[in-house]
Amino acid sequence: MDNSTQYDDELMRYIDGEMTESEKIDFEKQLAADRSLKQAMDNLQLAKDAVRSYGLKEKVSGIHQEMMKELKTETPVKQISNVRRIIRLSVAVAASVLLIFVCIEAYNFYSLSSEKLFAENYTAYELTTTRSENDSAGSKIEKAYREKNYGEVIKLNTNSVLSIKDVFLTGMSYLETNDLSKAISNFQVVIADLKDQKNSVMKDAAEYYLALAYLKNSDYDQAIELMAAIHDNSSHLYKAKFSQKYIDKVKRLKWR
Repeated sequence: MDNSTQYDDELMRYIDGEMTESEKIDFEKQLAADRSLKQAMDNLQLAKDAVRSYGLKEKVSGIHQEMMKELKTETPVKQISNVRRIIRLSVAVAASVLLIFVCIEAYNFYSLSSEKLFAENYTAYELTTTRSENDSAGSKIEKAYREKNYGEVIKLNTNSVLSIKDVFLTGMSYLETNDLSKAISNFQVVIADLKDQKNSVMKDAAEYYLALAYLKNSDYDQAIELMAAIHDNSSHLYKAKFSQKYIDKVKRLKWR
């Protein structure tokens, strides 16, 4: 048996806890003195962990059993040597699978951005009713918003006493024009005004768009807290918008 095979067998016996106490002490002395042997042990341990973590251990075990059946007629030393080689090959494949998985996860992690997650979940608010443009200043805001004239909505906001709906539409216009701090302020006003109303469509909408405004503004703690509250509220109109998977993505942005 060559030195490489001998060391491989000793490494596997050490990792699997098959050495006697005296053998373990002697081998640990070798590990402390031989950096390359220590590196080989670390690599083998990592590969073994990959097998355990990603469900490949059973496949390796199956290969082991199959090889033992086929090698029954061969000498014991040759059986052990060949099976060890098959296991080492399988573990190397498992390590490669782990490396690919880690690379994919790293790419997904570093390609995340608040803008991407915002765009993934954002849908513009749509008004469902129409009013005469000769009505109050509030209806003028609604008309301008329906025409997607967000600048006009913001202009009307500075000249009038607004209804709570007008404040919400103004917040949406600020969000559409990427003035996030003012969008956040307007949505907060709506939520505070409607805090005692349990089944308010406007309040639910304001909470949803406020969470997205927090996200786009990189206020991740506030975004996560509000998204989780919406997700946990079974009666919230926007519950389905914030899945646990989506919230976890926002958490990754905070971790990064």
